[in-house]
Amino acid sequence: MAMLRPQPLKNTCVLCLNPLLNPSWWISLLSSTVPQCTSVPLQPVAGGSKYSPVAGEIMNLASADPVHRKLFVRGLAWNTTSETLCAAFAVHGEIEEGAVIYDKATGKSRGYGFITYKSMESAQNALKAPSKLIDGRLAACNLASEGLSSATTTPDQAQRKLYIGGLSPETTTEMLLNFFARHGDIEEGSVAYDKDTNKSRGFGFVTYKTVEAAKKALDDPERTLGGRNITVKYADTKSKTTPNQLPSAAVPIVVPPPVGSGYLHSGKTQGLSAP
Repeated sequence: MAMLRPQPLKNTCVLCLNPLLNPSWWISLLSSTVPQCTSVPLQPVAGGSKYSPVAGEIMNLASADPVHRKLFVRGLAWNTTSETLCAAFAVHGEIEEGAVIYDKATGKSRGYGFITYKSMESAQNALKAPSKLIDGRLAACNLASEGLSSATTTPDQAQRKLYIGGLSPETTTEMLLNFFARHGDIEEGSVAYDKDTNKSRGFGFVTYKTVEAAKKALDDPERTLGGRNITVKYADTKSKTTPNQLPSAAVPIVVPPPVGSGYLHSGKTQGLSAP
């Protein structure tokens, strides 16, 4: 009987074949698609298993490393606790550890935190819906290993982020987002609140997912929100705001590097299981 020799994969690079060098390889593998490797389709596994033995092995290997399970969450309300943060993210899967980060000197929240899931799948599910309204603020998340890079280095961000001025003290983040959502999907947004009093500072920011949506908002003559005429313009140097005026969703943050499965913070970590 003639022996079957493995055929070389077409259009396949070394990175594509090495999941340790290219994490997107095993993520795509679990979705039954190997990038650029069209000659190796995944076959259904007997016995009702969701993954093939190889895919299951890769998934277990990836999940063992916290770098694929740990999320950085920014834009939190000053009064958001570790319990509230974990509760908001528990819908995507079982949480191993979660915490809001507090300033050691003042004991107050720094406006961001971390969530570590027990599985890589749960983290990937959370990343599919990166924006969450928590305690009246639209928080956003990304892999902690990426820091703020995925949110701050996009070339068109300056054309998508708007400064909103002249807000009424009664205008909440939810009202702000609802008002501007008619122009397109919003990536991030928040009313700026005073860290000590938690009262509105009369302005906020809205970042759209597309340049087109931001332009629609700029061109819209309807500028009345909460009984006041508001100012809408690009949130660049023309907005004449200083770094300490930015809301928590936009404060430049130096993210501490992941240290094992723990967190560098002065608050308590929370472990929470999905309901």
